[in-house]
Amino acid sequence: MRICQELKERGLRPSAIEDALAEVGQDWFELARHVRTRKFGDALPGDFTEKARQMRFLQYRGFEAEQIQAAVRAHGDD
Repeated sequence: MRICQELKERGLRPSAIEDALAEVGQDWFELARHVRTRKFGDALPGDFTEKARQMRFLQYRGFEAEQIQAAVRAHGDD
């Protein structure tokens, strides 16, 4: 989301942005998990306060709500 917003602010057409991001083929869910793990470790958040902190961290980095939810859940709970 953050990448899209910054590119729109620079005058790129939304369709061109979508095409370019689709071409990259990045698994954004896996990237969100990786970023969360790198910052907070392998252990999942144990309480609501820690979960909210980790979710804010990922949101600030531009991940979408679905990607964030997947990152703070157990990997097999998808």
